[in-house]
Amino acid sequence: MDLEFVRKTMKQMFIDLLSMGKGFVYGFVMVGLFIIIGGALLYGVLFIRNLML
Repeated sequence: MDLEFVRKTMKQMFIDLLSMGKGFVYGFVMVGLFIIIGGALLYGVLFIRNLML
């Protein structure tokens, strides 16, 4: 177990943690966009339905 192995392992762990964090943020953004778009569509459908009645 030499120093190069430890350095390479730590670098891989850091890259994995970074990509996990980016995926976590990406998931929040996608869920937020889904909620906003779904709410806008629901509001639009109900608004148009209310205009026709």
